[in-house]
Amino acid sequence: MVVNSFFVVRHGETQANVMGVNAGPLDYPLTKKGKKEIEYLAKALSETKISGVYSSPVFRAVETAKIMARPHKLVVQTLEGLTESKLKAEFVGKKGRKRILITPEAFDETRQELQKRMVRSIEEIKKKASGNVIVVSHGDPITALLEYVVERKIESNGYYVLHPDPGSVSVIDVKDRLELVLFNYHRKLFQPWELGAHA
Repeated sequence: MVVNSFFVVRHGETQANVMGVNAGPLDYPLTKKGKKEIEYLAKALSETKISGVYSSPVFRAVETAKIMARPHKLVVQTLEGLTESKLKAEFVGKKGRKRILITPEAFDETRQELQKRMVRSIEEIKKKASGNVIVVSHGDPITALLEYVVERKIESNGYYVLHPDPGSVSVIDVKDRLELVLFNYHRKLFQPWELGAHA
């Protein structure tokens, strides 16, 4: 079994995104706009052959993954390693967005640990799946994964270069190594033909 491409999707917009709240593991559903964002991605990928859909177990990610899976009649499989970055309990549900690169002291895991678990999750999926796979996760975890793919070194003074928007997809091709071939495409930008090469 060989995976050709990972379509890495950040969950759609939630009210927590709108309000600037640290959602953490809390069950924030997608907003109306968030559902539209994901329905657009699902339609764009509807004619691409997808063999599996894997998701963070957090509600907003699972809701997103189910929409993405619907055109392919697939059951969403959850993986704990794809979950949101582990925010300290005192910040969960509070305003004032915390980011693992900028405010690492607000988290119960380091940026390196986050990256390692995301890479482990991708390796686990590679053992189970083949062809094209959809992976649904969150902003910081996806950032950590993409930084691994492009070999951006983790430094003590962090800043964001690759941070996906809610309701976006980035494509990683699997060759001799992982290659980022599309970053942060979403409803405002999408040209559906651009994904045709991965059909």
